Amino acid sequence: MASSEKIRRTDKILDERKYDKGKLVHAILTLCYDMDTKSPVLLAPLKMNVCNAATSKGTTFSKAFCDTEPYDECYMFGDMFLDGVEVLSNYIENNSLPKDRQWLFVFQKLLDFLNGNRSINLPDTQGFESMSETERTVIVANHLLGKLGTSSCFMIDKNFGRRKQENCFCGEESCKMTGEYGDTTIGNVEVWHGNLDVIVNSDLAVVEPLDEDSENGSDGNSAVEHCLQRNHQIIAQTIVFSFFQKKRHPERNNFLTPCISIRSTELRVMLYDSEHDVLLESSSVPLFNNDSSLEFSLQAILVCWLTVNYKYFCSGLCEEYQQHKSNFFVHVKEKIQIYEEELSLGNVGNSQLNEQKLLQRPSNVVRSKDLRDATSGLYLCLARVSQSDCSDKRYCGLAN
Repeated sequence: MASSEKIRRTDKILDERKYDKGKLVHAILTLCYDMDTKSPVLLAPLKMNVCNAATSKGTTFSKAFCDTEPYDECYMFGDMFLDGVEVLSNYIENNSLPKDRQWLFVFQKLLDFLNGNRSINLPDTQGFESMSETERTVIVANHLLGKLGTSSCFMIDKNFGRRKQENCFCGEESCKMTGEYGDTTIGNVEVWHGNLDVIVNSDLAVVEPLDEDSENGSDGNSAVEHCLQRNHQIIAQTIVFSFFQKKRHPERNNFLTPCISIRSTELRVMLYDSEHDVLLESSSVPLFNNDSSLEFSLQAILVCWLTVNYKYFCSGLCEEYQQHKSNFFVHVKEKIQIYEEELSLGNVGNSQLNEQKLLQRPSNVVRSKDLRDATSGLYLCLARVSQSDCSDKRYCGLAN
C-alpha cells in the first residue's frame, strides 16, 4: 500500500513538472559524455609522489602534505555512479521509476527539489560571496545537500566561529537550520586527523579548501586544467573518511567514498577507494546557473544528488579503473594498520596525549665504548664526593 502511495505521489510530481526537461537531459549528459557545448564533469586519477601521512608524530589535516600528479587518462563522473545514471535514464526515456523502495524515496527527493525552490534566499550574489567559506559551506549543506538525501540532518563542526543559531545563515526567518553543531573530528592522532566542516547523514564529508596559490591559472579545456587544484587537506580528509567508512560499513559492495569541497561559487568532488587505493578528483562544477544567480545549476544538483546518495548509487571502480593506484598504501605501509583498524569519529586529536607519547623515555639507551671509557673515572669521583660536602658534588652527579 505504501509503495503504491509513493508511486501515485511521484506521478503527481511528474504532472506538475516545473523544470525544463531538455535542460535536465543536457545536464545528465554532461556527467556521461565529453561534450563540447558545456563543460563535462570529469574525474582525474592521481598518484602520490610523497606525503606526510605516516610521520612519527601524526599530522593534522591543516598540515597535511601530498605531492600528487594526474595520470594521463581521466574518466566521466557518471562512470562511478552507473546505478544512479540508470535511474535517471529510465525516468527520462520511459517515465520508469526505481523498484527499490529506498531508491524510489531518494529519487522523489530529487524530483521534489527540482520542482521546488532551487535558490538561496539572499537578495543578490554579493551577499553570498561576502560570506566566509565556512558560512557558504553550511548554507549549501542546508539549502542543497540536506534536501537530497534520506534525511535533512547534518553535523557542523562545533568549533565554527560564528554564533550558533537555529535559523539558516541566509537570513530568511522561515528558513531553519536542519544541522546541529557537534564533534566532527576524525582519524587517529598517530596519523592524519582533524576536523571536517560538515558531515551529512553520517555518510558524507563536506569541507572548505584551504587558500592556495593557483597552480594552473590557464584557460583551456583539457582534463588537467579542469581539475581541482590539489588541496592537500581535502585529499587527507577524503582518504581518512574513506578508511573510516570501510571500517564502519564492511558490508558495502564497494568503498569508493566521496568528499565534497565547496569554494566560492563552485564545488568539487574528491573520491578515494580504500580497498583498491585509487584517488580521484573532479573538475569544477558551477553551483549556480550564472554569475548573477543564486539558483542552483542542474549540473550541481545532479552531482550532489548522486554524491549524497553514493551508498545507493555508487557502482565503484571497474577492473580497468582499479589499475591507476594512488600509491598511498606504499607511502603508509608502516602505519597502514592504523588507517584500516584504528580510526575514530569524535574525540580525536588530544594534543596532550601526543606530547606525552613524545616525552616517554626510550626503552633502550645506547652508549658507545669510547664514552664509557672516557667517563669511567667519574663514578669513582661520585663515590668519593658522596661521602663529603664537596661543592662540586652536583656536577659529578650530572656527569652520570
